[in-house]
Amino acid sequence: MWKLLIAEDETTIRKGLRHAVNWEEYAIHTIDEAEDGEIALEMAKEKKPDILFIDINMPFLNGVELMEQLRKHLPNSIFIVITGYDEFNYAQKALKVGAFDYLLKPVRKGDLENTVKKATEQLEKIGISGDRDILLEGNQQLLKEKFLQNWCLGLSSDNEVKKQCRLLNINLEGNIGISIFKVLPEIDVSGNETYWSDTLIIFSLKNIIGDIVSAYPSAELFEDHLGNITVLIPEIGIDQLIHINREIKEQAERFLGKVIVCAEKIIDDYLRLPKQYKFLAEEVNPERNLSPMVVLAKNYIDQHYFKHTISLQEVARNVQINSTYLSKQIKNELGVSFVQYLTKVRIRKALMLMQDPYLKIYEVAEMVGYSTQHYFSNAFKKMVGISPTLYREGAMSND
Repeated sequence: MWKLLIAEDETTIRKGLRHAVNWEEYAIHTIDEAEDGEIALEMAKEKKPDILFIDINMPFLNGVELMEQLRKHLPNSIFIVITGYDEFNYAQKALKVGAFDYLLKPVRKGDLENTVKKATEQLEKIGISGDRDILLEGNQQLLKEKFLQNWCLGLSSDNEVKKQCRLLNINLEGNIGISIFKVLPEIDVSGNETYWSDTLIIFSLKNIIGDIVSAYPSAELFEDHLGNITVLIPEIGIDQLIHINREIKEQAERFLGKVIVCAEKIIDDYLRLPKQYKFLAEEVNPERNLSPMVVLAKNYIDQHYFKHTISLQEVARNVQINSTYLSKQIKNELGVSFVQYLTKVRIRKALMLMQDPYLKIYEVAEMVGYSTQHYFSNAFKKMVGISPTLYREGAMSND
């Protein structure tokens, strides 16, 4: 993923260059503009672009002077000079101080595309990217997770996958074992449900998985947008993969008290990973059998549970379905009524809020959609088994 800076004092040319081509086709996703040499100098130092288009004759600091000052700050960046016929002697000077190429005004689209293509190919050979600075700051794991998510979602081209794998030292040789783990929060295996926040569950599960797969140095672990934990292990057989997954499930269920579901597969071609990921994610996703209308209804409730006035009719209106029919489908697919599901969402949110000792019980009640503390306490006791006050006292004494 590359960054581009266009330094050109003529607005028409600057805007024309920006909109002349589809930059994303060349993996250029960040474009900045500067209207004179001094602004370009400061912006380049801050943004650290991979490619710079530099007008040879700008006010305050011309193109050659700009390149001379930037070369020590951006040793791996590519400078492309923009010049007119009457300024060609400047272009020759620019080539001597390290310009990669030059474009003559008026810039032709074909020439521009060819030059950009050559520049990005050169950047790939150099082996840098717009993320290199982040890597040097020690955030390689964050970049890996971001890249793996995009890859599995099919958002990366084949060439970009290869380039990023080289940059991030991700091994693609041999078979790749892919496993996806999902926590089923509705089901408690301990018989005495402990209320964990979703964040804490994911964090704990990642630690458990990380410890077990640490014997495989090339294993990659990341959390995806669905709340699944995905593990990629190159050069592994299906028997080994099944054994590892069984151990992860047993340990996770023992320590977390939650049911962990898992789907696994061995693939022999990394380019098939996005397709296999989608298939496995559907297998472990507990909503995979829900109808679209119920998914929409759940999403609406999850986002509007705090409204005192929320009702089945309101949800049905937003889902654009008859309320009686929606009520029946919620009961059939979720196993609980609309009111029961709404109450469950509200109490779960309340349990999270009550971890803050400075929030009063009546404040928590209002924040999750109850008009009075009395109604909240009754619903809480039915769901949890004890009153909010006793629950908080117990939680604080455990701390």
